[in-house]
Amino acid sequence: MHFRLWIRTLVLAVCGLTLACAAPAQAQSAARFTIGEITSKEECKYFLESEYQHAAVATPWLYASKTSWRSWWVKDCVSRFQTMRSSLEAALASTGRFAVGPGGYRISVTIQDVSGGGPAPANPPVGDRGYAFSKTGIYTSFTVTVIDGSGRVIHGGLATKTVETGARINADGSYAATSMTGDAVYGVLQNEIALAVARIVAFKVVPLAVTDLDGDRIALNYGAPLLKLGSSINVPSGSGLRSLRYSVVSAANGSAIAEVEGDVDTSSVRVGTVVTYAEEDDPAANGRRYDRMKLP
Repeated sequence: MHFRLWIRTLVLAVCGLTLACAAPAQAQSAARFTIGEITSKEECKYFLESEYQHAAVATPWLYASKTSWRSWWVKDCVSRFQTMRSSLEAALASTGRFAVGPGGYRISVTIQDVSGGGPAPANPPVGDRGYAFSKTGIYTSFTVTVIDGSGRVIHGGLATKTVETGARINADGSYAATSMTGDAVYGVLQNEIALAVARIVAFKVVPLAVTDLDGDRIALNYGAPLLKLGSSINVPSGSGLRSLRYSVVSAANGSAIAEVEGDVDTSSVRVGTVVTYAEEDDPAANGRRYDRMKLP
């Protein structure tokens, strides 16, 4: 009896030692990122004083709608984009693949330009059966660099992000319009920029790839929030000269499921295939969905 108890104690001790040793090793294997500088190419006050001064002579509602989101942008800019920094840290940490903190690779972001905003422009008059539609948005361009411990730039990216801020539709003698408050606009904008930066960095370190197959569906090694419902995924097929379009139909933490678009042959898709994510405002998101067929 004492011998069995001694053996059991020894086994538990060995198991505990094994787990204790394995945990640090696993933690060390995860890439670590530090969010460095997030800066703007222009001075913060530029976004309130530039070409948008002409809005002061417009109606008060129009002026408020054009400047309120800029007030939030300037506020975050003065604090070195602390809100955007927090969103970027959360996006990277949510993958479960990366550690965020001192040491490791350093991510730097530079905002090149921000323009647009305000309500959608008025549509021209239309008749009883007429139709007109207009929309407006904020256009942002930015650069991303990843720097290692020696100061070398090991990866970089250029990207743009467009956020719709208002729309107006006239049809059959009636109209409707949509808009957002300034804080809501900036909340969406900084969140979209943070997610775009996280995708640029994450998919470089651990590429987006197929982990499982089931008919016309594939499983991916990333999930929400980097992959959203409806996201476009380009999957190389065969010799790599063809690209199949998939759309994300389900996204959870750490994994997502995408379904092929169109009636195409998916038999050449393999587990481990590295795929490409297309940003919503990237021309790649509007690429060809079907193979060109020659008519007899």
